[in-house]
Order: sequence, then structure tokens, then C-alpha cells
Amino acid sequence: MQFGLIGLGVLAVVGVLVFNFWQERRARKHAEQAFRSTHHDVLLDEHGEASIPPAPGGRMEPGLRRDESFPAAAIAVRVTPPARPTQEVVVDDSLIDCVVNIDAPAGVSASALFAAQLEVMSGFSRSLHWSGWSEIENRWVDITAHSPESINRVRASLQLANRQACVSANDLERFYVQLQRVCDQFLAVPRLPARAEVLQKAAELDKFCSDVDIQIAVNLIAAGVPFAGTKLRGLAEAVGMELGSDGTYHLRDDGGQTLFTLSNLDPVPFSPEQLRQLQSQGLTLALDIPRTLNPAHTFDRMISFGQHLADKLDGKLVDDNRVPLSDRAISLIRSQIYQFELQMERQSVVAGGPVALRLFA
Repeated sequence: MQFGLIGLGVLAVVGVLVFNFWQERRARKHAEQAFRSTHHDVLLDEHGEASIPPAPGGRMEPGLRRDESFPAAAIAVRVTPPARPTQEVVVDDSLIDCVVNIDAPAGVSASALFAAQLEVMSGFSRSLHWSGWSEIENRWVDITAHSPESINRVRASLQLANRQACVSANDLERFYVQLQRVCDQFLAVPRLPARAEVLQKAAELDKFCSDVDIQIAVNLIAAGVPFAGTKLRGLAEAVGMELGSDGTYHLRDDGGQTLFTLSNLDPVPFSPEQLRQLQSQGLTLALDIPRTLNPAHTFDRMISFGQHLADKLDGKLVDDNRVPLSDRAISLIRSQIYQFELQMERQSVVAGGPVALRLFA
């Protein structure tokens, strides 16, 4: 996998790093920041307070507003625009998959088919999904090694893109050849979509991923005394954050999906043992836009929590030049996040929904 970080245009907004994963799959290195200009820079709006040149390190004047109170049981929310319904109406695999319909007039054992495809198509195991039409349940069901039925209609669905790459012409050809081999074993007939159409769809998905694959990060630095790990742990756990195996605190929704994370600004992951001795000079709060339900709403929660940490730990939210994060910058970033959210929905992909979680895995 190739990883890199691309800043969000010249949202050179004080304390907020915007990473575009498009170059992650093209650079093979971490922590390099570049600045793209394909997206409208909200800081250059004609009604803005100042004209900011499109260069790394550009920033707004500080004007941080802090909440006076912060309940331990829940993260305060200041939302513009309001959060919207989070339920994805229809999960349509054809949005991101090459779906091959297979006819098996004589019937085929679902479990035998599953075993055969494992042997022949193991190279596609992570991105290939099999389903069959159940006459008993009158719906499409997943095919597994334990599927009991004999089926006449099958679907093989190959995911065409993710945040790292998209299916190539060679990948697609290999998929078709191996799929035909499996079908031949069961006298089944695959209806293979036109290669050119599938590859065009893969390229469009790849571009879509690169356009909206954005991560927002806010830095919190110590104003004087370093942050004590024991106090940090108490503040994080008080709002329901959990320390993950990646050495990062996660705030999760009721379904277990990460909303935003809290990590050490220093290149040392958190651990229960390390937190007892930790004296950190800085922290990072991060939000993965395409993988987060209602990301604009969640951004507000993240900022409120950051302000709470700043109050309790005697720190401040800053940019790379250690300039405090202004209210106007926060508002502009929120608006830009909302635009990315709408851009995803125009493609029938809800941020944080099932399709988005597959695309941006």
C-alpha cells in the first residue's frame, strides 16, 4: 500500500492539517505534506477577513473561543449545519462493484461453489463477494462454506476501488478468466459485463476517492508544563474514549465506528504503561471524513473536546506555526467538510455508511 498526505488546498488553517490520501497510493512514504489546488479554498473567499496566499504555512489570525463548561458524560456540540439522518437508505453493491450474474440451470451446491472459488480465486479473496438467490428466503444471501442450499442464480461481486488503488485491466482480465474456470466446473454461465465499461467505472471511482479522501487533524500543544499522561487518560476516558491497539484513543458511536481519534503528537503511541510516565508536549485530534457519519457534526464535537482538553491541560489549539486556531478558521473548515459530505451524497455514498466504509477501508 502506498501512503502519503496531501493538505486540503490552501486550507492552511491554523492548526488543522488536511490530508488527502490520493497520493498515499502514489508516494510510498508517510508524513509528507503537499498542498493541492483542485478544491476551492474557503480561506480565499472574497468576503474573508484577509487575503491569504496559497502557500504552506498560511494562516488566519487567532481568535479561539472556548466553552465555559464541558460535561464529562457527553461532548458538547455546536453544529452548523445541523446533523442529518445517518441511515443509508439502500446499500447498492453495483455502485462500487463489478457484479457478474451467473446462471446455473441445473443447480449448484452453494458450499461446493464457495470451496471451488476459494481454490481458484484466492488472490481476490479480500475484494470478492459471493451471493446466491435463496428460494427459501426469497432474497439474495451470502454464500459461505456452510451454505446448505442448492442454488440456480449466483452473483460474484468484485470491488473496483478503495482508497489505495483501483482495479486495473490486468486485474479484471484475471478475474474474468478465473471466474469462468469456476463456472465451468458447475456448468454455469457467467454474464460478464463489458470490460471497457467496468474499467471506466473503476477509474471514476478512483477519482471520486481521491477527491473526498480527506482527514482533518487539530494539534493541541502544552502552553508550559507538558501534559501528564495520567490526567490525559482520565479526561479521554471520562468522555467515553477507548485506547485502541494502534496506540490511539478512539471515540466511537453506538455501532463501534470511530468518530475521531486522540493521539500523541510525538512519534510514540499511547499504552497503559506508557501513560503512567508520559509527559507529552502535544496531542493530535483527527477526523477521517469519508469514514465518519455526519462529519461536519462530528468535527464540532472534536473541536469542543479539543477546547475542553486545552482548558483542563493548560494547552492551546494551534497551527504548524503555533498560532492559535481562530473561530473563523473553525467555521470555514466546518463548511468545507460539509461540502465534501454533500459531494459524497451526490454519488449516492453516505459518509460513514456501509458503502463508504468499504471504499475507504
